[in-house]
Order: sequence, then C-alpha cells, then structure tokens
Amino acid sequence: MNWFLSEFNIRAWRQIKNYELEKAANVTLVYGQKGLGKTTLLRYLHQHNQAGIFVDAISFARQYAYAAQTNTLNSFRQRYRTTRLLLIDDLQLLEGKVKTIEELHYTYEYVIGNGGKMVITLEADLPQLEFIGERLASRFLGGIVIPIAVPLVSEIERFMVEYIQQKHLFIDAEVLGLIAMRIDNLTDALSIIEEFVEFAEIQLDQLSVQCFQEYWHDKERKKNISTEPMNIIKIVAQTMGIPIEELLGPRRKPKVNEARELAIYTIRTLCQISYPAIGCYFNRNHSTMIISYKKMQAKLTKDHDLEKTYKGILKVFQVGQ
Repeated sequence: MNWFLSEFNIRAWRQIKNYELEKAANVTLVYGQKGLGKTTLLRYLHQHNQAGIFVDAISFARQYAYAAQTNTLNSFRQRYRTTRLLLIDDLQLLEGKVKTIEELHYTYEYVIGNGGKMVITLEADLPQLEFIGERLASRFLGGIVIPIAVPLVSEIERFMVEYIQQKHLFIDAEVLGLIAMRIDNLTDALSIIEEFVEFAEIQLDQLSVQCFQEYWHDKERKKNISTEPMNIIKIVAQTMGIPIEELLGPRRKPKVNEARELAIYTIRTLCQISYPAIGCYFNRNHSTMIISYKKMQAKLTKDHDLEKTYKGILKVFQVGQ
C-alpha cells in the first residue's frame, strides 16, 4: 500500500489493511478533514475486494436520479442492493438530497440484510450525521467509527521529504518547513510542491527559500484577485470607501446601498452564481438580490462616473482588459 503512514492515520490504516469481510462490523465509518487519505483507503480496500462497489456519494446520487428518470431503478437497485461490500466516499455531499438519502437507507437495509458490509468516508471534524436522518445516522454510527486526525507539522514535513525523494527533487529543507506551517493536510502539500516546482522552472530558478517566497507572494496575489464573492466584496468596499462590515450589514444609507448594489451586480456578473447564493453573503433573500442587481444595471447606463468605477473594479480582476 503506497500510503504515508504516521500517528494521525495509523488506526484507520490498520482497520482497512486488516479488513475481513466476514468479521467486519456492518458499517465502518472513517472521518476527518480533507486531504488526509480517506479516498485512498477506500480505493485500496476496493482493489483487494473485487466483488465490492466503490462509489462517491455524488455519483451515487446522480446514478439514482438518472435511473429514476429513465425508469431503470430496478437495475440500479439490483446492482447496489446485492453487493457484498459497498464503499461510499464523501458522504457529506448528500446533505440536502432527501430522496437519495432515503434510497441509501433502503440500500443499507438490503446490503446488511443480505450479509453484506458498508465502508463510508465523511469529510468532517466530527462524525455528525444529522443530515441523513436520525435512523440512518444511528445505524452508521452503530458500527466502527474511526477518526483520521490532522497531521502535525513534523508529520507533514516527513511526508514531503518522502515524496521529494521519490520524485528525485532537491528542495531546500527550510522550504518544506515553510510549506508545512501553511497547510494542514497532505493533498495541499503535494499541490504546493507541484506548483512551486512549475513556478521555479518558469523562472529558471532553483528550488530555494528565496524562490519559494517569490512563488508564495505570487500565489497570494492571484488568490486576492480571483473572482470569488468575498474578494469582490472586499475590492468594492475599498473602491467605494465603505467598511466591509457596513456593506454586509443592515445599514441603508444611500452610499452604502449603492456600494452594496455594485457588489451584488459584480458578483452576479463575474461569478454567475444564483441570487439565493449571493443573498447568503449579505444575509438577505434572493428577491432583494434581484432588485439590487436591476437597480445597478440601470444606474450603470446613466451614471458615467459609476460606470468608470465599475470598470476599474473589473480591471482588478483582470476582466475587460
């Protein structure tokens, strides 16, 4: 098993490494933050139990929805309800999917009733399963529940040392320490190493501390101008001279209202997310978002100074240049 092993994940690794279908609990639940190897564990278990089914929660939901639409539920249920081992990754992605959760409940009853087993992963700090309903949650939590802890900085460093040795990379040890202090999982560690190596190759530079600092500065700069709602809100607030707290708050002063409308209009234009989703940032309902968007849309056709301000905001996000 090509998997980094340390104190934070050793219990989960032992459970999966020594998994025996006949002796296992009805349900095994492995939980922890993202990027700690939960999916890798399930894949390993699936490879060693070819008769089982490995599926992430979203794929299960999509397959169920498609089967319902195409009148093929019988074949869908035949496949999932008769398996000896059902492995479901990222259970948290089923939150809010009421019909899929109900289908999963029936799937559980059939699989366990036929002598099968389930192994599930959950991305969460705690094994809180209220979103799947009390009955199903009690069944999932009634088996074996295994946490994967957040790795220590020293564990992340050791993981990176093993990785760069395998890849024959020569990265300054101080750089690995800087990376380890900035992240809390293994996936992000790999991502940063790969980005840093690519950055250094473009710059024709060594994988030194100085090069890493330049890479990180560039990464933070790009992060701050990425077209995300909170970045847009921050830039609009700065441009309009309004504190973010007021822009997001209940105040209705004309200047605050205009800044808020501009932020809503820009988010809708650049991010293309729904009005209810935008409303969550401002603690307002979707109809208010629609009204604000239309108001700003009309203002921009008449107020040239405001239009100039809007175009300046777009330039910050490298749009329209």
